[in-house]
Amino acid sequence: MRTPLALLTTFVLVSSAHSADLVVEDIFGRRLNEHGLTLVDWEGEIANPAIRFYITPPVDAAFPAEVVLTSDEPRVYFNLPGEIGPNGPRKVVKFTTRERMPVLASIFGDRDGEDRDLALQLEFEDAACRKQSLSLPCHVIDHDRKNQKPFPILVDFSQDRTGFFKDETKRQVVAQAAQDWADFFEPIPFDESPAGAERTLIWSPEGFKNARTVVNAQPFTGYLLYAYGIESSEIRSGGEPSRMGALQSQNGKRLFIHRSGGVEIETRGNYNTKGWMVSLAPADFWKATNLSPVSNDLYSIAHHEIGHSLIFNPANPLFEKAKANGKFTDASIKEYFGADLTIDRSDHLRGAVDPASRRGAYGNEYYGDMPYCRWQITKLDLLVAKAVGWQLRATSAFAPLQLQTQALPAGAVGKEYASNLTASGGVPFYFWQVTAGALPAGLKLDSFTGAITGVPTKPGVFDLTIRVRDYDEKSSGLTRSLRLEIEAQSAKARPPDSMSYCPIFDSTASRHRPQLSRETR
Repeated sequence: MRTPLALLTTFVLVSSAHSADLVVEDIFGRRLNEHGLTLVDWEGEIANPAIRFYITPPVDAAFPAEVVLTSDEPRVYFNLPGEIGPNGPRKVVKFTTRERMPVLASIFGDRDGEDRDLALQLEFEDAACRKQSLSLPCHVIDHDRKNQKPFPILVDFSQDRTGFFKDETKRQVVAQAAQDWADFFEPIPFDESPAGAERTLIWSPEGFKNARTVVNAQPFTGYLLYAYGIESSEIRSGGEPSRMGALQSQNGKRLFIHRSGGVEIETRGNYNTKGWMVSLAPADFWKATNLSPVSNDLYSIAHHEIGHSLIFNPANPLFEKAKANGKFTDASIKEYFGADLTIDRSDHLRGAVDPASRRGAYGNEYYGDMPYCRWQITKLDLLVAKAVGWQLRATSAFAPLQLQTQALPAGAVGKEYASNLTASGGVPFYFWQVTAGALPAGLKLDSFTGAITGVPTKPGVFDLTIRVRDYDEKSSGLTRSLRLEIEAQSAKARPPDSMSYCPIFDSTASRHRPQLSRETR
C-alpha cells in the first residue's frame, strides 16, 4: 500500500522541528527518516537480500522502551523474532538504553518485474507513555524479467500410478518449481538424447523399496524429470538423478551432470500425513512453514527434491567428489560464504546460512535469521550448482558492482550545474561519497542518488576521488579519480558608446541625425 505523500511530508515537518526524533539510519550512518529504505527483488525465484538498518530512540526517551514495526505489504518480512501473516509483518524491538538496534528487512518476490513504493510503520512508546510514529518510505526495485530462452527441463507426469498428478494444479506447482531452477541455468546447446536412449530409474508407487526403469519415448534436449506420486512407509518425498542414464554432453564431450532423474511426492503429505498446501500465490508464502502441525507446502518440497535431482546428489561426479572430501573447495563458494561449505550425509548444506538473504541454504531451510516461509533457491545454492557443473545465467544476484561514470562534464561559475554519477550491479541501494579532493565551492553530492548539483562560485580544475558502495556489508566499493573543470564567468558584453553612422533618435530635435563613431570625430 502506497503511503500518501502528505502524511510523510507532515511527519518530516514535525520531526525536523524537534531534536527528539526516533531515528532510522542505514549501514553507512545516513538518516533514512525522510529518504526511506530500498529493498531489492532479484531476478528469478530466489531469496532476496536482507537489508540491514538501525533504529535509535529519541534522546529524551524513558526506558524501557519499544518500537513496533509493521507494514501493509504482506510480502515484506523482518528478521526473527518477528511475525508474518496475511496482514503483513510485525516485529517488536525493545530498548533498555539509547542504543542503535539493528533490524533486517526483505521482500518475497512476486514475479511481475514492477518496481513499487510502500511504507514501513514504526510506533515508538517509552516508559513514560510518550509515543511517536514514523511512516518510513520504502522503495522496491524489482529485477524480474521474462526469460525468453530458458534451459529446458521437461517434466513428465506419465509414470504417476497413484493418481496424485491427475490434479492440474499440483502439476502446475511441480512444473513451476522445476522451471524456477531452470531459469538460473544457461541454455547451452547440450547434445540431443534420441528416443529410447535415456534410461531412468524411478521408484515404485510403494516407495523406496522397489524400482523400475523407464525409457524416453521422444527425443529431448535438456533435462528429463519424471514426477510421480508414492505412498511409502517413510512418509517422505524424494528426488535423484538417474545413475542408469547418461551424462550430459556438448559436441560429443561428456559433462559432469546427468540428463534425467525423478521427483517423487508422498501423496499423503510429508511426514505428518496432513496433505498438501497447493498454491503458487506469492501472498501465501507465509503459510508455508512446513512445520509438523500443518500441511506441507507442495512448492517448497518439490523445489527441494528437484534440487536433489539436478544438483545435490553424488550421482553427479563433481558433487560426489566434494562429498568425499567433506566440503566444497570451489573458490567462488568460499569467497561468498566466507568459510568451507560442508556437506552432510543427506547431501544437504546443513548449518549453512546464505550471506545475502540470511535464510537457511539448501537443506538448512528451518534455520537462518528470517521467519519460516516458502523455501526458495539461495545464491549459495546456485554457487553449488555451478561447482557441480551447471553453467549459470548472468542474473542480477550475480551482477558485480560497476562504477559507470568515466568523466564529469565541465561547468561554469554562476551557472546551474547538474550531473549524475552512475553505477550498476551489486545490491543497488548505493552510497556515494568523495574520498579525496573536494567538489568546487557551491556544489554538493547526494549520497543516495549520486547527483552533483549546485551553482559553482569559483573557477578552476578540481581533482577528486569518488567512491560508490552497494548494500553488501562486506564490500569496500569502487573508486575512481575524476576531474571537474569550472570555467570562469564569461565577461558580459559592454554596450558600445557609439555606433558608426547609426541613426539614433534625438528626442530634443524630434528628428533623426547621423552620429559618427569616436574614431572619425
